[in-house]
Amino acid sequence: MNRILTKSTSRLSRRVALFLLTPLFLFLTRKAHGQEEPQTPEGEWIKINSRVSLVHLGSIDSFDKTAAGIAAAKLMLDALENNNLKSAKEAVLTYEKIIPNENFGGEYTALQWFGEYLLASPQQQQQFLKEPLVLEFFNFFADNDFANLKEYLKRKYEIEELEDDGSEEATERERFLEDFILFNNPRREEWEQTSKMLDSLNVQPGYNVADIGCGPGYYTFKFSKLVGSQGKVLAVDTVENHLNYVKNISEKYGVNNIELVNNTTDNAKLPPQQMDLIYMCSLYHIIYSTSLEPVKDRFVESIKQALKKEGRLIVVDNGVVEDQTLPYHGPYIAKELIINQLKYYGFRLIDQYGFIPQRYVLVFQVG
Repeated sequence: MNRILTKSTSRLSRRVALFLLTPLFLFLTRKAHGQEEPQTPEGEWIKINSRVSLVHLGSIDSFDKTAAGIAAAKLMLDALENNNLKSAKEAVLTYEKIIPNENFGGEYTALQWFGEYLLASPQQQQQFLKEPLVLEFFNFFADNDFANLKEYLKRKYEIEELEDDGSEEATERERFLEDFILFNNPRREEWEQTSKMLDSLNVQPGYNVADIGCGPGYYTFKFSKLVGSQGKVLAVDTVENHLNYVKNISEKYGVNNIELVNNTTDNAKLPPQQMDLIYMCSLYHIIYSTSLEPVKDRFVESIKQALKKEGRLIVVDNGVVEDQTLPYHGPYIAKELIINQLKYYGFRLIDQYGFIPQRYVLVFQVG
């Protein structure tokens, strides 16, 4: 997952940036310049019916910490450090209560999965790990007596002070671990309806696909199966640790149709006119909100130049949250902002889908 801002970005600056996208600011700006309400054709304007901001970043990709989330994390840490199954059970029950209202699509479902694994019988644990990529996710966090999972709980929820706290290395380490648990969450299919999203894209054997912001490869490996031995998947990310993980798993399982691309924030670094499909999941809200215009111009142009004549750009992101009981809580952007901005760049929307109330799939072509 591409990172453009750091967590050191002040809360005040984020609030100011998000205020600039609210209906109130847009209304006040028009009034200050003596502008009337636009009277042009309906399709040329974004109709604002929401009382909330049209873009929300939070801490870019990080979910907010809450009292209940911290309590559940402490229970999980106790379960791991002291083999305390009572704490594991309490953690699972706590997540059961808070998931619908706090961050269904976040890490809670993954942490709950670990708690349920600890409570399962040996035979049931084998079922938990029957899928190879789930097994690799588990091994990453469970190796060396769950060292990475313990570290993440301590860092994210500030349960224990670590030696490198406050350093740039500590921030990058926490980001990497958080990306990993969010991307490759074994419960992702359940909340996201991943299979339905992929089915809607009709990816064919032999396709060339670019997974931009691939992270540790959740979609990369799914595309790899779909395109087959005659196709190719470019795993594109700015984070070298993610690409190294994808490389190691590819080599371990003999996956030969994945190539790694270490891109930059202003260049996707894709070969010209070779991609049948370019895929961006939970990334465009960052590009839209944090990139300087020249940087954004160059980045989108690099995507545009990489598509074949009938190639498609797929943007998956999260819509505005009005009802707090919706099944995904985190960063979001009104899809109308993306549709209209990409129209400016020469893309036209040819289809769109939604399989859970908040997350949408937008399909674009050039022209």
